[in-house]
Amino acid sequence: MPNPIPGRPLVVLALAAGFALAHTQSPLFYSNQNQYLLHGLADAGYGHLRHDWLATTKDPTPVFSAGVAAAYRGAGLWPLQGAFLVLLMGYFASAWWLVSPLPGVTPSSRTALGFAALFTAAHAAIFRLFSVWLTGVDYPWFLQAGLAGQYVLGPGLQPSALGVLLVGSLAAFANGRPHLAAALAAGSAVLHATYLLPAALLALGYMTALGRSGQWRAAAGVGAVALSVALPVVVYTLVVFPPSSAGVFAESQQILAEVRIPHHAVVGRWLDGVAVLQLGWVALGLFLLRTSRLFLPLLIPAVGALVLTLVQVGTGDHTLALLFPWRVSAVLVPVATAAVVINIVNRRTIGLMEYWMFVALLVAAVAGGVAIMALGLGYRMNEDERAVLEYVRNNAGPDDVYLIPTRIPQVGTGPRGSVSTSFTPPPRPKPGSNLIPVDLQRFRLATGAPIYVDFKSVPYADVEVLEWRRRVRRVEAWYDEPDWDRAGVRDQLRAEGITHVLVPRAQAVRTTFLEPVHADDAYTVYRVK
Repeated sequence: MPNPIPGRPLVVLALAAGFALAHTQSPLFYSNQNQYLLHGLADAGYGHLRHDWLATTKDPTPVFSAGVAAAYRGAGLWPLQGAFLVLLMGYFASAWWLVSPLPGVTPSSRTALGFAALFTAAHAAIFRLFSVWLTGVDYPWFLQAGLAGQYVLGPGLQPSALGVLLVGSLAAFANGRPHLAAALAAGSAVLHATYLLPAALLALGYMTALGRSGQWRAAAGVGAVALSVALPVVVYTLVVFPPSSAGVFAESQQILAEVRIPHHAVVGRWLDGVAVLQLGWVALGLFLLRTSRLFLPLLIPAVGALVLTLVQVGTGDHTLALLFPWRVSAVLVPVATAAVVINIVNRRTIGLMEYWMFVALLVAAVAGGVAIMALGLGYRMNEDERAVLEYVRNNAGPDDVYLIPTRIPQVGTGPRGSVSTSFTPPPRPKPGSNLIPVDLQRFRLATGAPIYVDFKSVPYADVEVLEWRRRVRRVEAWYDEPDWDRAGVRDQLRAEGITHVLVPRAQAVRTTFLEPVHADDAYTVYRVK
């Protein structure tokens, strides 16, 4: 039978497009996008967000925000979806570029098809949705995500998705291009500073591997390239986010690590049985890659992350916790998945039956992804808030500031471990839950109207973190009592610049100075007289 997939570069491009469709992406605006798109869209003049308090705080991802602003000024919002589609395709192409030069791999079109079918299935939305329907847990997610709920791809465009460059970096090194590998690794940190440590560990791995083979000049070049690309990020971070004082800095780090993101930053919160299995999966991937050029560049980051994690646990240092030593697992896990997949595919000759089985699996994954997007079966938000969002979008003025119900959920309690909620109904905070509620997360970007504060989106400069907590606590105090006419409330709202208040319809309110201007089945909007 003749080769059924001619033209290898075009084949990889087509398979990458299929991967992107099977993976799917969330609609705008979803989850972390509501924080990381804010600065760029506000700067580009989206709605009235230039007047939003959070949009005036120091930007932790300025290069990403500049790209968002340029895209919106040039063509509106659609390039943001297109950019993530490109990242999805780049992720698949990088994974194939990574495994194709491995010892014993024949990089034929049939091998590419087999790899694409299984690798896509491990990431496909349809199988993740089936897992949620059958078990209540998105188990396939653990084949692509790292420890502590940290990941490279995620549901949509955000700075962490540029971790795709780390996968591309490993692929470049596997193909004998160490300087490109160093540039790509450091480039991920340019777009998201949280990748500084993983990029440094990978660069150290490259230098170790080159030095061990006697390529000292190349090793020095890798270090120089990585440092030159990453140095502006380090300088920006030190200049823009310096500690204002030892006490304020320590308190802000404690708030971020233990109040806002303990599911990412506190080992005791995310380390469970599934995390241990993921560590075993990484170990299996390292074993399968033991004879390849990638072994040391992967082993060094794995060992470095383990040592730094043990140091963090031993010291309890919040700053080290917020450097996320375990974040490199977001690369190690999908690389291990790629290694396992190519090992399965390469163990047998792909005959006619296997060929059509792979085709059927790939078609099913792509068709499932398209169906999920068309039917809205994933990335669901609270539909009850659509009416109030539409009202505010159509009526908000440039001087308006909206107060929305906000409180600190019990994310530091409940069962340990991390989960994906991309294909589950919107979670609600319940006793014993460690999930962040999704209600009104998208208020800013969906309406273009400034808000006073919410829990999901936070600043990172130490004094601004303390101001964020002050605002959240003030909102909790306002909503805790039904009597808004109690002494001081009206003056406090006016002093904070709040012009409108959202109240859930189920919540009783007694007030004479709040005038209702909109009501639907879920919320009432009041104007502060």
